[in-house]
Amino acid sequence: MKLKKIISAVMAAVCIAVGSTDSLSAVTETSNEHITKVSGTFIQPWLYATYDEERWDAEMQIMKEIGIEYLVMGDVANHNTDGTWTVYYPSELDYLKDYYVYDAMENLLYYCEKYDIKLYLGMGLDCGWNSGITTEEGRAANREYMTKCNEITTELYNKYKSRYPDTYYGFYFVTELFNTYYMETDDGIDAYAEGLDEMFTMVIDNCNTLAPDMPLLFSPYVNIFGYGYSCINIDRFTEYWSEVLTRIPFRDGDMICPQDSCGGGGNDIAHLGEWIEGYRNAVDRSNEARGTKLLLGTNAEMFVSPDASRMSNPHGVSYVGTKNVWDFATRLEIAEPYVDSLYCFAYPHNYSPYNAMPEFHENFTHYLETGEIETESPAPPTVVKTEIVTAENAPHLQLSFYGMTDNTAVAQTNIYKNGKLYDYLVAGVNIGGSGSNTTQNVWIDYEFDLENETAVYEFECIDVCGNISEKSSYTVTPDNTENLASESSEPNMEEPVNWNKTALDYLTYTVSGSSIRITGCDKSAEEIVIPDTIDGIPVTVIDWYAFENCNKLKSVTIPDTVTHISRYAFAHCISLETVNMPKSLYAIEQYAFYDCPKLKGVSLPENLVIIEQRAFCGCDSVTEVTIPASCTTVGEYAFLDCDSLSEITAQGTETSFGYRSMGYEYDNGYGIKKGFHIDASGGTAVDYAKENGIRLKSDIIRGDINADGDFTVADLVMLQNYLVRRGEVIDWSAGDLCKDSMLDVFDLCLMKCELLKNN
Repeated sequence: MKLKKIISAVMAAVCIAVGSTDSLSAVTETSNEHITKVSGTFIQPWLYATYDEERWDAEMQIMKEIGIEYLVMGDVANHNTDGTWTVYYPSELDYLKDYYVYDAMENLLYYCEKYDIKLYLGMGLDCGWNSGITTEEGRAANREYMTKCNEITTELYNKYKSRYPDTYYGFYFVTELFNTYYMETDDGIDAYAEGLDEMFTMVIDNCNTLAPDMPLLFSPYVNIFGYGYSCINIDRFTEYWSEVLTRIPFRDGDMICPQDSCGGGGNDIAHLGEWIEGYRNAVDRSNEARGTKLLLGTNAEMFVSPDASRMSNPHGVSYVGTKNVWDFATRLEIAEPYVDSLYCFAYPHNYSPYNAMPEFHENFTHYLETGEIETESPAPPTVVKTEIVTAENAPHLQLSFYGMTDNTAVAQTNIYKNGKLYDYLVAGVNIGGSGSNTTQNVWIDYEFDLENETAVYEFECIDVCGNISEKSSYTVTPDNTENLASESSEPNMEEPVNWNKTALDYLTYTVSGSSIRITGCDKSAEEIVIPDTIDGIPVTVIDWYAFENCNKLKSVTIPDTVTHISRYAFAHCISLETVNMPKSLYAIEQYAFYDCPKLKGVSLPENLVIIEQRAFCGCDSVTEVTIPASCTTVGEYAFLDCDSLSEITAQGTETSFGYRSMGYEYDNGYGIKKGFHIDASGGTAVDYAKENGIRLKSDIIRGDINADGDFTVADLVMLQNYLVRRGEVIDWSAGDLCKDSMLDVFDLCLMKCELLKNN
């Protein structure tokens, strides 16, 4: 069994990102079927600027050990936002030659040839590239940018192709395209596709002039958690890329190799598969339309970007981490069924034993050989030393901790303060001779009040494979800020604390006039009961993104004081099963419960007025919905891709139903969900049903799957043939006697019972 087949069971516990609050160990299993190699990876010139011959050989051998056949180097010439350039080859172009840094090409090409690794070289990157490609001004800027890319590519080709004819293998289109709100509309797709077609056609025409057999590779990314500028809908995403890839004149062997965005935080393991499948569908559709073979790869991000508060390395501490082996291997397993090649960003940076902790490479190569990833949890620290030190010109509390152990190596230590994740330390990466290859064990609390504060610190370790330790704790008071402990001292750590948390320990909120808005929730929360008042002020609004991506959250109770569930409030709550809709509720705004696949039992209150677009899109476990007569608007795609939703009852006669608001599913194209019907006696819901070819409940004859107006043995025979794949049914909803959105042997049994009873 492949790793991907256990993802659903362990995702919530083991999707370990920087700052994880999980307390379970990563799970893995022995497999005879597993990833055995990674075909390609990226490298950047500043990494290898100081490599000597011995180091080059060592690094290339490491890449050969994991199966690397292709290397991508994009930073040949970067146009900086201040107008200068950073150039890594001896260019003779007027606008580049004054910005030459060092020759990053000769050694790279030489050692790639020596180790039989094919090299893609970048075309130049405008770091401030104009993504406003739907305007003439933006497109003019991009034409100028593409012209420079062609000049750089031509110069590189003339310099190096004849000397390294087999090694200089392909062209890398460096610009990182991203999800965009233009995907949301057909007009937007058309405008953006036209602009990208112009950009790519310019460079592909130049590639064809130089060497039509040299492939082009590009690596866009998808950010499904980046609201405001990006599209997060897999259906629009697929339609967009289908159109874009069809228009651009790609050749056989060109490759789209998307970043999986799980390192940068724009995607995660739980959603990765469906988005790679979206790319796969788009590539297949475009290939069929063009008659060529564009390839699909994956670019698994191996780094972990810090959150916004830590992005600037506060207090001089780097929070950039490395993805653990379980996470990296699992994402490769997820991608493998959909792609032609497995790439990563970037092995020599994050997993090379000469740049990072050697245990990363050792355990990953062991996985490639055996399919096994070790599962032993590390041990947390046993000794903490406290002392007051001068840092940033002031006295602060410093904690040094010792005794954490693992049979591989500890790669990250999470630090909790008074029951909440407060900070973390990660192993350094040795770049250019600087950095550390061991986990830091010295940490300063810059906010601790030395004279008045008491704080409980808890420590949790994560090893290179992703296994998580139990917690150990230590209480610091003004009396023990200098405890004189040392690495050789007797253990002084305490048992982990059992925190009895209330909802307010998890929630954040703001006071707005005479009411309160819930603005956020700690990602570790599993059950939340929102109070109706806080400090005597009523809670009235669940704000934008308040519970977004709380992937452990199972249950939420909302008080009857709440009138609005705002945009994206519960989006991507993949474990959410139950949430009540308060009687006071006026509006459920767009994307409020988007992608809540376990949510069920949705009971809309009688006074609800508005359901906005995609409010319940992707709620796979919802089976029935009643839209109250008070509701004036159901937005477009409101109930798209609700896999188990077989019936919607519309009580009103004047409700406005948006485009594809009910009854639709997307499977590489839009269609009416089998078995879906609307229960309505008249008015706009009946009109919607007729316009969209959806059955009304009143028209369904129970069991009449051949739609001849009567329920007979002929219907039974049709269902039997359907179940053994010897035919189709005409009226799917009439045969779903179990009302479980499936046609199976249970429906067949009920049909037999009905016929016997009637006869």
